[in-house]
Amino acid sequence: MTTDTYEQQPSGAPPRQLIHHSQFPFAPAVKSQTFGRIALSGPSGSGKTPVALKIAAALGGRIGMIETAHGQAAQYADEVDFEVCPPLTFCSPEVLVAALADCAARGYATVVIDSFSLFWSGNGGVRDQADDASQSAGDSKAGWREVRPRERRMMDALFNYPGHVIVTLRSKTHYLPETDEQGRNFVRRLGGKPEARDGIEYEFQITAALEADHTLVVTKALGTALASATVHRSGEEFGDKIRAWLEAGAPMTPPEPVEALILRVMSPDISFEELGAVRETVRRRYLEDLQVPGDDGQPVPINTYINNRGRVMQQQAAQDAHATTSA
Repeated sequence: MTTDTYEQQPSGAPPRQLIHHSQFPFAPAVKSQTFGRIALSGPSGSGKTPVALKIAAALGGRIGMIETAHGQAAQYADEVDFEVCPPLTFCSPEVLVAALADCAARGYATVVIDSFSLFWSGNGGVRDQADDASQSAGDSKAGWREVRPRERRMMDALFNYPGHVIVTLRSKTHYLPETDEQGRNFVRRLGGKPEARDGIEYEFQITAALEADHTLVVTKALGTALASATVHRSGEEFGDKIRAWLEAGAPMTPPEPVEALILRVMSPDISFEELGAVRETVRRRYLEDLQVPGDDGQPVPINTYINNRGRVMQQQAAQDAHATTSA
């Protein structure tokens, strides 16, 4: 059966009529501006933190750092302007989701997570939680089945952040004996596999490995201008290239600022239907744990605030309806 559905063709070509009813709305691909998702791995001392901060500076706007490295990032405050929260000692997926929501409310253009590895293998991290769940269930597979949705939610919150995100990943150090041109023996320190879930590199647009001599090697890049690049003592110049690639293409429609969402939720004029729509936006953007002032002035999660206000509005509507019926 022929339908009146037409398929778009490249510029200048007439539309082609389909002879079937398409369930999938294919259209010409268009490169659009996008937020950066960048992962830097390397051994201790390879320069992951300063490189991440310098790339963030090149991307522009305010920088917020979620730190797990005992306050060491502040040593680079004379090189890059950024804001940092107190170092996290409990690195659960839930903590990172809440921290990202707080960063979104503060309006940081770029968030640096240093080190993201601890949300995998640190205190309270994914592996910690999986081990605890496995012991409770007496089954290692059951433990991972319980924790995988938490890990996925953490990754979804990271990739839904309304700005750029740069993460650093620790890698195991390998030592390679070599001989220089004068015949002298020395040991080269190399970075190995990142301390993270297998396949983590597939999640990011750009991944790069830093070596002990501060050489950066791009191991994956969606932009051909960045692919396989090797940069010695990389910093803002490399960040400028990343920014040029991210900003090339059709203009991006920025998401509604989190502050505007909060003001809408707390508006005395919001309707019950509008409140429900905002709740769905909050959930879709993983902002449920964001703290807002409650009716008593004490902070409560925005999701709790919305639910409480919704119940009050329903009760008021029921009372109004009863009063109207009684009259």
